[in-house]
Parts: sequence; structure tokens; C-alpha cells
Amino acid sequence: MRYFFEDCALDTERRELRRGPDVVPTTPQVLDLLEHLIRSRDRVVSKDDLVNAIWNGRIVSDAALTTRLNAVRRAIGDSGQHQRLIKTFPRKGFRFVGAVHDDDRQPGPAAAVAIPIASSTAVGKRRSAGWLEDLRGRLRLVGSVLASVAAIGAIAGGVAGYWNAWKTVRADAKREAQNIQGQPTARPEIAPRLSLVVLPFASLNDDPAQDSLADSISTDLTTDLARTSATRVIGRDTAFTYKNKSIDLQQLGTDLGIRWAVRGAVRRNGEQVRVNVSLTDLQTARDIWSDRFDGDLANLAVLHDAITARLLCVAHLHLRQYEEALQQCSRSLNISGADSQAYMSLISAYGWTGQMERARRSNEAAAQDTS
Repeated sequence: MRYFFEDCALDTERRELRRGPDVVPTTPQVLDLLEHLIRSRDRVVSKDDLVNAIWNGRIVSDAALTTRLNAVRRAIGDSGQHQRLIKTFPRKGFRFVGAVHDDDRQPGPAAAVAIPIASSTAVGKRRSAGWLEDLRGRLRLVGSVLASVAAIGAIAGGVAGYWNAWKTVRADAKREAQNIQGQPTARPEIAPRLSLVVLPFASLNDDPAQDSLADSISTDLTTDLARTSATRVIGRDTAFTYKNKSIDLQQLGTDLGIRWAVRGAVRRNGEQVRVNVSLTDLQTARDIWSDRFDGDLANLAVLHDAITARLLCVAHLHLRQYEEALQQCSRSLNISGADSQAYMSLISAYGWTGQMERARRSNEAAAQDTS
């Protein structure tokens, strides 16, 4: 089935969404959500209905549903502010309100590109259907020219002249078709972004009253990491919906649209605190780094700062953002004396010594230029 609305076409058999002649990159859940809203466009669809249809009834947070809905709106050129195609009904649900034309014909190679004009405002636009019709008209003109050339060739008896004319006209028609169709536009490569969630830390003390300490450390780490520029951190309220729940880490990354999760556990012994921290790659569900940090209750801010710097150091190194990593790694390890050996051991373990040295020299040169 194919659904056409405005300048978009959703092909459910090809699992493909197009805007104009371009394919819009989408995830499977975004396509499923869009298809379900279009199929149910005669009614308001509740959140529970969407969860049952897209996630098969599995428990998901409101943030996951909101993220997918925003992705659908971006894919079709809509937004939560304008709600031109997908309208939100507070405390009721959502409804697809755009004008839709459906077609259950089996899509062929040309049909995947051809997009009908869905409204009067679209008349005159040069889209895929337009250039195909234009091409057909030009080929009919070519046919007329060929008929004339054939007649002249027959009268003159010049078979060779007819053949040369045919090759020339065919080449001109082919070039014209290529000019109409155009070349695909190269999409810029998207730079990786540091995106993560701090999941609620566990308390290793038997006393339930100590849970508040673990929650406090999780909250403070979320705040500290979010202060870093160019870093996307999922908010505390969303993160705490996963507390004391079994989590599919790879699905978590898909639902929240992030790369890493920070996990940990806290143990208190009198006035001393030990925090175990790990950084998990949600694409593989494997820890890429883990360490433990010791501090005391009177100086929790120092403990938070050390954990934050080490997390950013490791994350930037894995993203190969060496200049950003240099500052955080230096702050984390207090590079001086014996600590410098720990620093070199860290970056050498990943083969980043050369890159970090170039970043250090670049920073020094920039400091000299400004002095």
C-alpha cells in the first residue's frame, strides 16, 4: 500500500518514506508509527493504542513515545508547534489530519520515484511525476522527428543518413532525460555527538535509608554532565523511570536516541563513600570503561567533579575528539609527576598517543597566539 500526502509518499511494502524525489532516512519504529497514524486517521489514537501497536504492549516511557512522534513529524515536515499533519489532543491522544490519497497497486521501479500532486498549491512544481511526463512528451517529439527523418531517408534512399540521425536524436534525448532527473544530492556526514543517560545508581548498603545518597549522586552527575557544551544528557525524570527495572540496553539506546549509559553503585562506610562507575556503549551493550572513586561525605562535590571529568575524558577519546578529551583527561588525572604515567598509559592503551600530542601542541600554539 502507498499513501500520498502533500509532497510525501509512504510505501508500506518497500518500507520507504519519500519527500519529493528523496528518500527520508527513518527507523523501523518511525515508519510503523506513521503507518499506524495514517491507517487510523479517522479517529484519535491514544498513547496506549500506540504502545500496543508499535511496542507490542511492552512498557515504555512517555519520553520514548514523544521521541518517536517528534521523529515522525520531522520526517514529514511537520512540527509540534504547527501540527499541520499530526494533531495532538491533550489527554486524548493523536490524529493524522492531513489529506491522504492511498494506492494499493504494486509499486514498480518508476512508481517509487513518481509522486502525485496532492493539492492545488503543488500544481506547477517540478517533481518526479513532472519530469517523467516531460520526458514522455520529449520522447513523443523524438518519435515524430524520427518519423520525419525516416520519410526523408526513404525518399532520398539514404539509409546511412537515417541511421546517423537516429543516433544523434537518441543521444540528445538521453542527455535531456539526465538533465531533467538530475544527480542525487550528497548528504553531509553527521558528526558524532556525545549523548548519554545517567541511570539511577544502586545502593550497596543494606540500609534502605542510604538509597537517597545513591539517588543524589546520580542526580548531581546528570547536572554536571549536562553543563558541558555539545553534550546531550537525558533528564533526571526520564532516567529515573528505569529505576529498579530490568533494562534492554540496546533498546534503551534506540528509544532515547543516545550512544552511552552511565551506570554505577554507591557504598557508604561511616563518613567514607565509594562509587563504582561504568560507561556502557548502548550499541553493543558492553562496558567500554569502569572505575571506582573514593571520597568522603563532606566533599561530595570533589568526588562528582572527578567522576564527571573521567567520564568525559573517556567518551571524547572514543569519539576521537582529541582536543576536547585533552582538557578533561588532564583535569581528571591531575597531570603532574607520577600521574603523568597514568595519563600516558590510558591513551596508549587505545593507540591515541600521537593524536593527543598533536592536540596538546595545537592548544599550546593557540594559547601563544592569544597571549
